[in-house]
Amino acid sequence: MSSELFAKSIELMVLGMGMTFSFLILLVLMLNVLRWGVSLLNKIFPEKQEIAKAPVLAVQDNTKLKIAIALAAIKAAK
Repeated sequence: MSSELFAKSIELMVLGMGMTFSFLILLVLMLNVLRWGVSLLNKIFPEKQEIAKAPVLAVQDNTKLKIAIALAAIKAAK
């Protein structure tokens, strides 16, 4: 009786591991197919490349910065 249960448990274990392994193989194959499909779509419909524009340098009012530097210099001199 116990040998029958042992044989049945081994059979179920092999069946379960086989199903898991086959699912993982199928998953890898489907991911490769999707990767191929996306690369094909990227060749047909490429993404638009934005042209980097030179930043516009605005004239900044550095009055507050100049005051902060002057105050720091006065404090450091004491």
